[in-house]
Amino acid sequence: MVNEGIKNLAIYCVYVRNHSESGTFQGVIDDLPRIVRMGIDVIWLLPIHPIGITNRKGSLGSPYSITDFRAINPEYGTMDGFHRLVSEIHRLGMRLMIDIVYRHTSHDCSWVTEHPEWYIRDKKDNPISLMPQWTDILDLKFEENETTLWPELIDILKFWCKHGVDGFRMDVASCIPMEFWRQARHSVTEVNPRCIWLAESIWFSAMKSYRNSNGLIHTDAELYQTFDVCYDYDLYVAWRATVQGAMPIKSYLELVRLQAFIYPKDFIKLRFVENHDQNRIAYISRDNRWKALAWTGQLRLSKYCFY
Repeated sequence: MVNEGIKNLAIYCVYVRNHSESGTFQGVIDDLPRIVRMGIDVIWLLPIHPIGITNRKGSLGSPYSITDFRAINPEYGTMDGFHRLVSEIHRLGMRLMIDIVYRHTSHDCSWVTEHPEWYIRDKKDNPISLMPQWTDILDLKFEENETTLWPELIDILKFWCKHGVDGFRMDVASCIPMEFWRQARHSVTEVNPRCIWLAESIWFSAMKSYRNSNGLIHTDAELYQTFDVCYDYDLYVAWRATVQGAMPIKSYLELVRLQAFIYPKDFIKLRFVENHDQNRIAYISRDNRWKALAWTGQLRLSKYCFY
């Protein structure tokens, strides 16, 4: 799906907690002049909502274990503080995108008791996470909840659009029904027709694992029916091998060209040398950092978004 005006965007990811000494929205505001000087077009905030306490990982918890999708993590500030951040980002000519995590919630989200039918359950009727290592979350059940859960999730997206958000990065979008995404995009477009839709598509190995366990999984080609941009995970393993010298650059670039025949016309990929889920580039290849820099320069001049 083509959203004109978003090709070649430079997206800057911000984890509010770690971005400044204060770990607040104000800390991000104070750094905006530096960020805009780097040529950034869009700021993407990792989840900004209250973090669950039950089964919390570590003393601070993961921002992807969410208790309330309409609320602000009080450690970051208030809704008024969020509005100031939005205003300042827009004043400087940038756009704001937030992380949306719809595959699961925290254990102490109010939905667990108010809407137990919204969760995947085991044979003993206990809500569960399908990923055993993700002990701080419970997975939502999209099937059979089209008339209750889906409207609530869509309304949350519209809520944040009305608070000035310009786009969404959808966590593990591949694992959520396409029909939900179609309905969501249609509804959000009525509020903000220029909203940016970025899908965290997943690795081939993860896709294979989901399919082997009969789990729901969508390919990038399917996601483009609704999303403007998809992660470049389909080539990330090849890119990493190229940087490490295990694959010729020519072979990698041939795979890049092949994408044009696999995906819809005017598709956009989110290219990155690293992200918050992957090791830093220096860890991957300490001796070949020049290759990463050359890759960065080459793709910044192409039609892709860069993160």
